[in-house]
Amino acid sequence: MKNALVIVIVLFISTMGFAQEADRMSLGPRIGVNFSNVSNVDDSKTLTGLAAGLTFTYSFTEKSGLTIDLLYSGEGFKDDADNELKLGYVQLPVYYNVFFGELGSAFRPKVYVGIAPGLLLNAKANDIDVKDSYNSINFSLLGGLGFNYRLSDRIWLNTDLRAFIGLTDIRDKDLIDPQDDENIASRNIQLSVGVAYGLAKI
Repeated sequence: MKNALVIVIVLFISTMGFAQEADRMSLGPRIGVNFSNVSNVDDSKTLTGLAAGLTFTYSFTEKSGLTIDLLYSGEGFKDDADNELKLGYVQLPVYYNVFFGELGSAFRPKVYVGIAPGLLLNAKANDIDVKDSYNSINFSLLGGLGFNYRLSDRIWLNTDLRAFIGLTDIRDKDLIDPQDDENIASRNIQLSVGVAYGLAKI
């Protein structure tokens, strides 16, 4: 009987904990535009691309939280002859948010920092498939700012401006000249909007 009571209490506490956690979560679509380039390529030019996917936020407190995005990210650059390299990644940005304002406020600014690993889906140079020449993994640091605006009960408009700084060379390591000690790494500015739906009422 005592063991059964302990089990019931544990299950009750676990259920209450889940309910409280559910009140802290939001999920929704995100879409935006990338303005991408690379480091250490002379006269490289910015290339625009699509960013789109899902965003999920778990709030630790009313002032902080963790966001995980699952995005398609179109990146690349142009050279001085306007040749284009287009790279498409599945990207998983993970970042820590600091929110300003009160929990009940309709307008809440935010700043954040994090990491963004990416998996290469495609690579094209002037529409020619060159995926085998490029690194399948791209790892970036990110930082950003934005605001959340309440559209209605439990529905928020998220607006974000963020910068990604690539830490890995975008080229396949087997094709890099051993004498070349400068990474060609991604550089990206992303402007996006999203709509986040509260999974349970706060």
